[in-house]
Amino acid sequence: MTERRIGYLLKELDRLIEARFDDDLAVGGLSRRHWQLLHSLSEGPRSAAELREALAPFWKAQGEWAIEIRALSSAGLIAADADALALTVAGRAIHDATFLRIGDRRRAMARGIGPDQFATTLRVLERMIGNLAAAS
Repeated sequence: MTERRIGYLLKELDRLIEARFDDDLAVGGLSRRHWQLLHSLSEGPRSAAELREALAPFWKAQGEWAIEIRALSSAGLIAADADALALTVAGRAIHDATFLRIGDRRRAMARGIGPDQFATTLRVLERMIGNLAAAS
């Protein structure tokens, strides 16, 4: 029975993480792509090419990159200077407030789970992923 429940439990946890994460982003008026861009710039300016390459696996449609960059720039959250992108003061404020909300959500998710239990859970999931990835 346990083997049959793991798929359900993982899907339900993923669904809830995604939904709550989207709720936390929406409070700041952000989409998932906006957050990825802002968070990627939170440690300092990066070249547009470097940032685009780092986030390439997440872009689904041709032209999405330009649309999202324009949206953040128009909202005054990022600035471009000589092909480098950086957070503005407003962008930093939105990022930091959102980062706090996400941290609160992660702590709530792990409430009642000790650090050792959490670490064990991650190791078990990594092992399961490895086992299935290696299976032919």
